[in-house]
Amino acid sequence: CMLRVAVRATRGLLGRIASTSHPRRLRPPPHVPGTSPIPASAPDPLAHPPLATAAFPQHMGALPAEKRANAVEDDPVAAPRALALLCDEISTLRRLPEGLPRGVDSISDPTPAPYVVREDDGQTSELAANPEGKALGPWHVHVRVRGDEGSGYDASNHLVRLTFAAAYPNAPPDVHVLSKCHHVLVDDDREVAGLFFHPENLPPASVERAVDPATGDEVVKSVTYTLEGILDATRRFFSVPCRLPGPSDDDRVNNRRRHLLAEWRKTSDANRERERVIASYERGTGATGRKRSALFDPTRVDEWLHPAVLAAAREGSEGRLTPERARELCEEVAPGIFAFPLLNDAYCDALMDEVAHFQASGLPVARPNSMNNYGLILNEIGMERAMDELQARVLSPVAEALFPAQGGGCLDGHHSFIVQYSEGADLGLDMHTDDSDVTFNVCLGKEFSGAGLQFCGVLGGPSHRKRSLVYHHAKGRCVVHLGAHRHGADDLESGERLNLIIWNHSSLYRSSRAYRWRDVPPETEPPDPQCLSYTHDVDYGRYKKYPEGKEGFAKTAWYPPEADQVKMK
Repeated sequence: CMLRVAVRATRGLLGRIASTSHPRRLRPPPHVPGTSPIPASAPDPLAHPPLATAAFPQHMGALPAEKRANAVEDDPVAAPRALALLCDEISTLRRLPEGLPRGVDSISDPTPAPYVVREDDGQTSELAANPEGKALGPWHVHVRVRGDEGSGYDASNHLVRLTFAAAYPNAPPDVHVLSKCHHVLVDDDREVAGLFFHPENLPPASVERAVDPATGDEVVKSVTYTLEGILDATRRFFSVPCRLPGPSDDDRVNNRRRHLLAEWRKTSDANRERERVIASYERGTGATGRKRSALFDPTRVDEWLHPAVLAAAREGSEGRLTPERARELCEEVAPGIFAFPLLNDAYCDALMDEVAHFQASGLPVARPNSMNNYGLILNEIGMERAMDELQARVLSPVAEALFPAQGGGCLDGHHSFIVQYSEGADLGLDMHTDDSDVTFNVCLGKEFSGAGLQFCGVLGGPSHRKRSLVYHHAKGRCVVHLGAHRHGADDLESGERLNLIIWNHSSLYRSSRAYRWRDVPPETEPPDPQCLSYTHDVDYGRYKKYPEGKEGFAKTAWYPPEADQVKMK
């Protein structure tokens, strides 16, 4: 398991890259970027002129819109005005004779953010439902945008969420790239870096200036944005490197520009290769193409579901489970651990067959995470949109019913993958926590014995290393738990087992202090042997002998920490 590295690009000019003593968790695999240069027609950041207009720190350093919700209570007139303007702009763009603006494939109506982060005293922040969201905001607008031809972001469109607050049009929206992509200025939580909001990259439609009476200097009094300008800046974000402001004769700034250009080239090439693999499998035939196109179709999710889940979902609006019905479907098998029937047998068999078909296609197979060596990532073979639909209609309502405080009601991303256990390959998995807010783990098959799923406690709780449950997999049945819940897979005794695992993420929850900092109470008694992790635990060797070849983890293990809190981000 790799040492977690914080790549926090949000709201700072470029963000920062810092190695920290964060908890190490089971994580998605690192992506190996390509090496081909971007097209020569792309503008050279070294040629960009110095900043000609005032920087807008009030926007580049602002809190996310969902954290600014309290501000609308001071001016309840602003919110309806902002929403009316936004709706009018969307309607106008849809009526353009030439169609939507360049690079924009679709744009949604505004929908209120279901949850916001409430900050009480500056020391605590947690998620809270947003019942007044329709009237007061913030509002989400989802757009599908693609980059210009040859950019590396043009083969498919990218789902982008724009979050507008009551301050619009005098403040830009927050921007998250929800679909999977490789981009130097999109961080682990899919938020776009603060550099995007600089006026050289997101120019306002108008700027009102005034003279500061104290200094006599001209200052920016207010700015105004338009939706069309925001969409054009978003297209450019996927087409050319963002401009880095500063003097052209400053060596330090020029070095940062060179570094930014080099990283842009690497990530755009990596994204081009990702899209090439997905397109090759979609358009291929026979052994090199999809075997069952229905598995990739988000409109056919009903065909996957267990009859009990399907019947409950059809009771809800647009075939979506309600949190109340979701809770009724789930059985709490141990504190904080739930199970319910999710997939039907036919889908389980079809998905396993598709996995084997792709593995035999000769296309690159991405390792599912930092600890499992066998399996593949479904998002990387073209199933992302289908999994988006499963998350929206089924997984999100279940997560909201079970874990609302951990982002269950505002999931906006996922890492969906298959793990394989068999003799001569991976047999089991060391104790760990996931890089996930809420994890869904469903057994697909095949015939096997052993391979129980051991659960201990939640990180930050007094029983983190105390045994709780051995869960036994059953075909189509899903176990649901927090990513922070320590667990591990017992060794397979015979046969082969495949599981579909979906790590669900909430960018809003991850922006809260409740996520970023975890209290770690001291242990008052020895840990249970089954809950020890040779990968993570400093004191593993005190209680058990290291497995052969795993002794080196003693140098990088971190739990239990010396401090009484651990920083997750």
